[in-house]
Amino acid sequence: MTIDELEQEISSVPRFGTGGGLDNLKKYLDILGHPEESLRVIHVAGTNGKGSVCAFLESILRTAGYRTALFTSPHLVHMNERFRVNFEMCSDEELIEAWEQVKALLPGNTRQSAAVGSGRLPGCSAETTEYCETSGDRQPLTYFEILFLMSLLIFSQKDVDYCIMETGLGGRLDATVLTHPVISVITSISLDHTELLGNTIGEIAAEKAGIIKEGVPVVVLDEDNGAFSVIRKKAERKNSHIYRIRSERITFLKKTENNIDFSINSSYYKNSSLRITDTADYQIYNAALAVVTARVLLPGLSREMIQKGLLAMQWEGRMEQVLPGVYVDGAHNPGAVEQLCRTITRKGGQWRLLFAVCGDKDYDSMIRLLGEIAWQKIYITRVEGTRGAGTEKILECFRQVTDAPCEVFDRTEQAFDAALHDEDKEGRLLCLGSLYLVGEIKRRKTYILESEDSHD
Repeated sequence: MTIDELEQEISSVPRFGTGGGLDNLKKYLDILGHPEESLRVIHVAGTNGKGSVCAFLESILRTAGYRTALFTSPHLVHMNERFRVNFEMCSDEELIEAWEQVKALLPGNTRQSAAVGSGRLPGCSAETTEYCETSGDRQPLTYFEILFLMSLLIFSQKDVDYCIMETGLGGRLDATVLTHPVISVITSISLDHTELLGNTIGEIAAEKAGIIKEGVPVVVLDEDNGAFSVIRKKAERKNSHIYRIRSERITFLKKTENNIDFSINSSYYKNSSLRITDTADYQIYNAALAVVTARVLLPGLSREMIQKGLLAMQWEGRMEQVLPGVYVDGAHNPGAVEQLCRTITRKGGQWRLLFAVCGDKDYDSMIRLLGEIAWQKIYITRVEGTRGAGTEKILECFRQVTDAPCEVFDRTEQAFDAALHDEDKEGRLLCLGSLYLVGEIKRRKTYILESEDSHD
């Protein structure tokens, strides 16, 4: 099997299950011998900033000499991005081996009957082989559940000190909730996936708070939007000590072209100036969450080591400059777009926008926020696949809130090429609306650079 064949097979799996829920997934963990029990998990949930908090935490811990595993989603270009050890992506061979073990357990898999004939199924201990041979009581797995099990199989063999795991969706019923964390983190909460998680901040916060475990401490960002009180009540019921960071006590100090200085004023980390290498203002909140979490987990960790880890952090798709004057950001809900608009306003200058969004997002609210920016031009396209929102609807929304000239394209590559070669282009270009769009832009950028190299 090749990695391309692996991605095709897993991508054909439904994104959502048929009702088996966590009880179904537990059966697979039983068969696999509970690889999650060997991992010291740092569990991260929230609406915005989960991936960045994970990346900051990973960098701090790795810089301090700890061996790390990192499981995040989605990937931008390659599936391997989801599985990292000491921030190095796991190899194709490691992913293929893990997938073969999981696939052998799936109901109806033809490899299962052959493996049974040999007396042992891949991934099964001698004690569980008999249980593996009967799959009638197990339901198929979802896309994310498969990736989660693969991560456990890979990481449990890597002798890591800490495994940082990002929830896929929600928290209460997320596959990752079956791990045993040493600490939990809840990031910024805003409206997203409302059809699944609830229509209010309180309802969504309750779903995210589902990661809180009995007696396990939790670090929470309080943005004074009603989410914190819900999370606090859940923490109290679970006897979980809650470390609260008020957003207004994370202070923006200074910004240069590539660095942002900030301070944290809380009872867990006071006033010391810290610096991140980034261009997005919103990252100071994600960095602050990572700093406090690291300090709670490792009280003796020095400020110098924390600072070194913050500066070493690398994370793609978050106000990332992919070409001179060209930025990509995966903001895909109103809360994230609002934060990004503040960054654009603070940076100043002239900007153009390339926009695409998934159809299940609240793109009308996102566009109303974007309409407050004086864009020089807007290029509208759609992300690949059936989830992409129709360009005509997007165009109509933009025309209601801005006088900026808009142009519509069927494909991302057409919109990106047009934006790069527009004779009337002025200022910087921001590609925004979806992490799937970020992946498409990055693939196109790679193609452009490779084409240029081939002509040199």
